[in-house]
Amino acid sequence: MRITHLHTFREHHGRDELLLLLLTAVFIFTNAVTLSLAQTGRASGVYLWGAVLWFVMMLVAFALLSRFRPYHDPYLLSIFALLTGWGLIVLQRLAPNFLARQVMWLGLSTVVLLSIAILPRSLRWLRRYRYTLLLGGILLLAATFLFGVNPSGFGAALWLPVPLVGRVFFQPSELLKLLLVIFLASYFDERESLLRLDGRHGRFGPLPYLAPLLLMWGFCMALLIWQRDLGAATLFFILFLALLYLASGDGRYVMGGLVLLLVGSLFAYYAFDVVALRVNAWWNPWPDADNRAYQIVQSLYAIAAGGLAGQGVGQGFPGYIPVVHSDFAFAAVAEEWGLAGSLTVLVCFLVLAYRGIKIAALATRPFRRYLAAGITVLFAAQAILIMGGVTKLLPLTGVTLPFLSYGGSSLLVSSVMAGLLLYLSATTGSGRAPHNPAMQQRLQQLLTAVLIGYLLVATSLVYWSVLRAQTILARDDNPRLVEAELRIQRGAIFDRNQTVLAETVGPPELPIRHYPIAAIGPAVGYYSFRHGAAGVEEGYNTILRGDPTNFWQQVILQNLHQPQTGQDISLSLDARLQQIADALLGDRQGAMLLLDVQTGEIVAMASHPTYDPNRLDEEFDILTAAENAPLLNRAAQGQYQPGSLLQPFLLVAALEQGLIRLDEVVAGANRPVTVNGQMLQCATPPPDPATWADVLAHRCPGPMQALAGEMGVDGLNQVFADFGLTAVPNLPLNTETPPAQPLADLALAAIGQENLVLTPLQLALAWGALAGDGRVVSPRLVTAVWDANGNRQPIAAPAANNPVIAADTAHTIRQALMTNGRVEFSDLVLSGPGGNTNSWYVGLMPAANPRYLAVVVLEGGATVQEAEQVGRALLDTAVK
Repeated sequence: MRITHLHTFREHHGRDELLLLLLTAVFIFTNAVTLSLAQTGRASGVYLWGAVLWFVMMLVAFALLSRFRPYHDPYLLSIFALLTGWGLIVLQRLAPNFLARQVMWLGLSTVVLLSIAILPRSLRWLRRYRYTLLLGGILLLAATFLFGVNPSGFGAALWLPVPLVGRVFFQPSELLKLLLVIFLASYFDERESLLRLDGRHGRFGPLPYLAPLLLMWGFCMALLIWQRDLGAATLFFILFLALLYLASGDGRYVMGGLVLLLVGSLFAYYAFDVVALRVNAWWNPWPDADNRAYQIVQSLYAIAAGGLAGQGVGQGFPGYIPVVHSDFAFAAVAEEWGLAGSLTVLVCFLVLAYRGIKIAALATRPFRRYLAAGITVLFAAQAILIMGGVTKLLPLTGVTLPFLSYGGSSLLVSSVMAGLLLYLSATTGSGRAPHNPAMQQRLQQLLTAVLIGYLLVATSLVYWSVLRAQTILARDDNPRLVEAELRIQRGAIFDRNQTVLAETVGPPELPIRHYPIAAIGPAVGYYSFRHGAAGVEEGYNTILRGDPTNFWQQVILQNLHQPQTGQDISLSLDARLQQIADALLGDRQGAMLLLDVQTGEIVAMASHPTYDPNRLDEEFDILTAAENAPLLNRAAQGQYQPGSLLQPFLLVAALEQGLIRLDEVVAGANRPVTVNGQMLQCATPPPDPATWADVLAHRCPGPMQALAGEMGVDGLNQVFADFGLTAVPNLPLNTETPPAQPLADLALAAIGQENLVLTPLQLALAWGALAGDGRVVSPRLVTAVWDANGNRQPIAAPAANNPVIAADTAHTIRQALMTNGRVEFSDLVLSGPGGNTNSWYVGLMPAANPRYLAVVVLEGGATVQEAEQVGRALLDTAVK
């Protein structure tokens, strides 16, 4: 970037500047209208008055500068206009209560800018009263020790109240940085002859720069200790080092200053908690993301969420960042205007630095050169410090972004500095800059250093907004995930006849999950923002939410601000039969399941006690604390000892192996057995002599123990595995069962009183092998997914399992259990050592060619007759 002499401005430069201002106005008004539409749905004057006043101020400034300073730099006012106007949009978006005050400060700042740019005939008065000005600034800073306040009510007291103006405050350190520029410019101007290279000895005299270097370091350390103002202390020292190098041209003293800065930083880190906190949060914020590092982590989330093009004004969530309108306004820009917007802001400051260094290079007097360079360095250092802090390139220092951030003191002082640059640019042409190649080179190096700083910030922006965006946006503590979740239009759930079982209702900004049939709760599950999902809602959560298939699809969806819309699904459940099953269970505790054994489709699945998923949020604590576990889907998750329910499976396995025949006489069929002190015997007395068919019909446990002895442990385990009694059913439900335990007692295992536990669903699937051709049924619950065009896309049925028994053997067992047009098996089963019992019923209809299988389990002392009554009623209804 080569610095050349400033050419005389031509008459057309005013038109170019006006064009830039008009383009800026288009940008500002477009965003103001867009913000109004986003917030209210219409173009409201509430959102436009600030932009209108801003436009009037900028037009007046342009007219006066064109009239009285026609040769001023044509880019400075445009940059001032864009950044201040943008700042008003950000403030209207994030802190509208402060907008009127900021507009007032902007009006005052514009007046001050114009006054400084137009009125002075020279700047000698700044040189003449440099000590007075600096002393006044230090005294104002000292006054904060006695009278300082913090407008927010907490934190360092760095502000002074402005007398007689109400709640208006001024930050003396903002003014002091400008006064320090003026003082240093005057100091180095007077001593330039002493700092000029000595031709005879080839070195500088040390005192003119070494003494102020140590003095400045001491002042910054005192400021840091006194006010804990890390930002001001850092800015002051950077400013001094830059001007010292500009005056001396010797990098050794800059290196020495950097060493002093490092020493001071180490001291501050170990001496002050606030500095240690900021450094730790910069080094690794993630472990403390919800506490001390919350601000910087939320800033990174905002940058990542903005991506390339941004969420759009009024569409992001930068409000999660504390004090976002002040210290973190740049993060708000990055989220709502994206990488394009944040880089635009960065380029504005880069152009400001280039124009400032150019003004310094063409200055005719040393004072003007140092003044322009000092102001430029101040703008650049402050912008890099805050943008670097926001992007985690540097530790946070607490400075504001000039012109863009909220703050009257910062805006006013920044406007004074901009006014000085305008004045210097307009009066540069009154003389020729002295030929000083060494100084031009130093200015070029200074500009290069600034450029490197901005390039590092740009790299950090790209890193967080593009390269790392996917990773950090997926973190659980990202509140934007919560916001996105709240707006999801979750897909509906239908039964086999397209009856709505679950749907999303309410306005798009606050959707509510609604379940028209309350009894469907255990079968469908629930979805709650507070408590998550269960059942089908959990198993098909990704489809119901409509989650994007890749990160960039998600980015596009977010940037278009379309609510995430899920896909509908259809279940095999029949809402009518589901309600009938629920009514049949009544007040009984237990479960009921109706299975189509020909297709594997679950037609009904009831569990009691039940719950209303519409009232889950209000009753969740009660439901989770209840001893009878109403949230448990007993049909798919309830685990019961099977007892005599294992008899049909052991007998068909024995038939297949040729160990028995059903018409074979069994000795001692009515022999009782003892389990945990409880005596078990046949459910009803068998005939004497009794056959294996009688053992099955009368549920006799004794012969089963003898049969298990013949089959052995391995044989018994193989039977359990073949019928899927130890496998987890493949369903979108939480159907996990405890891992199968080694059989410790073969005799107990044979009568279902050992380690094996079953769910009603597992039992139903196993009975499917007895109901048909000997294949264990593969269950189906979700039968179709509806695409975005409303077309039903069936889900292919699972592949058929291999037969575990011959079809003739299954038919033989059904014949043995057939009665009154049904195939039935029921019994009272001992459950656990406490003597508790569960009543079971398994039924198939029609008996000749079974289609429906009902499994019923009733807990807590219910009779077998009750279980039979409930199961038969459901089967009769299903086959009608």
